[in-house]
Amino acid sequence: MKQILIIIGICFLFLVTPVAASDCGCDEYEPISRNNQTILGKLTREDIATMQAQAEIEGWTFTVGENSATQYPLDQLCGLVEPENWWVDAEFDPCEPTRDLPEQFDWRNVDGTDYTTPVKNQGSCGSCWAFGTIGPLESNILIHDGEEVDLSEQWLVSCNKNGWGCNGGWFAHDYHQWKTDPFNDTGAVLEEYFPYDASDLPCDGPYPHDYFIDSWKYIGWQSGTPIVDSIKQAILDYGPVSVAVAVDSAFGAYTNGVFYSNYTGINHAVTLVGWNDNFYWEGEYYGVWILRNSWSPGWGDNGHMYIMYNSSRVGYAASYVDYPQKTKIEIKGGLLGLAVSFTNIGDETTTDLEWSISVKGGKFDTIDILLKNTIPSLESGETISKRVPRFGFGIIDIMVTVDPSNAGMISKSMNAILFGLLLIPL
Repeated sequence: MKQILIIIGICFLFLVTPVAASDCGCDEYEPISRNNQTILGKLTREDIATMQAQAEIEGWTFTVGENSATQYPLDQLCGLVEPENWWVDAEFDPCEPTRDLPEQFDWRNVDGTDYTTPVKNQGSCGSCWAFGTIGPLESNILIHDGEEVDLSEQWLVSCNKNGWGCNGGWFAHDYHQWKTDPFNDTGAVLEEYFPYDASDLPCDGPYPHDYFIDSWKYIGWQSGTPIVDSIKQAILDYGPVSVAVAVDSAFGAYTNGVFYSNYTGINHAVTLVGWNDNFYWEGEYYGVWILRNSWSPGWGDNGHMYIMYNSSRVGYAASYVDYPQKTKIEIKGGLLGLAVSFTNIGDETTTDLEWSISVKGGKFDTIDILLKNTIPSLESGETISKRVPRFGFGIIDIMVTVDPSNAGMISKSMNAILFGLLLIPL
């Protein structure tokens, strides 16, 4: 009797287990549930051969085959985990078109110049969220500074305070603006300081932080996928943008052509570097995004995909970064205690700069200072300084924040030792 009940239970599980569906035959590959997502397992050669036969019969507009991604299960590659109600209190920019948009635009070729950095390889770690965060910033540094830099995804993977890692995460632009790591530092870290290892390494900081964004915003009016023209306008104004996409088995096996799928399970972070309203493929024209992935140049078209507008929910939670930083904070010690300065390093006047200085700690935690005020305006190149004399002894934690009305919020922290009025940074 016990064996019969077990058999009945197993049959019931098979009947109620959902199967992901798309119009490109991906419903034949059984999904795996993980982190409240729908993710697909590793494709075998037989799976790929079946898809290729189906593509031939149904006339798919793209080709599939073995590539650098098919050697891994997709649950090791697709690590974008959507936080609950992520849009609450988030900043949105509608990015309404301000002029006629060109039929095509590609940051890989702007008057013969490539403003994107080389395609990277996240390996068998679900850190796509970190690569999707880094991509737009690297391009912005190239666009604005003319400097190609390799920034560290591993620092985001290992040093974030959200519990994100190879098991998944979300867009982490805040860590390049104001959010601090375990060593109270913020800003992007160079790859040479913390090389990528495709694993959840300990943070082991502190590290130098050389690049900062001024701000970042989601594109559109609310949660979801912005309209096509809004994403185009953001790409023109702010460079490549971070977006989410719903990845299925056919996406993973993509090799070339114009990709399309009805699959809707958001699970992966990528970067959009451009678009083409009249992309020609095998006798037809299509409107496509130019999608940059983090699965090495051995995936797709040298690491890129041409994906139809509105396919696979591409563009979901799209966001841009505003670089470079417009306000600089300096914290210094000395014989007369703490000195803080705010400098406008942007090209335009910043207004209504709300600032705060917090000092805590000392022997027996006797020091607890919080100062707040507003600077009405700060001209380009202008510096305003504040001094906070304090008598005491012991180690103190200093946190300074400034939030202009027309620029991004910036934070900076420092640990120091106080001997009477003498403050020595650590």
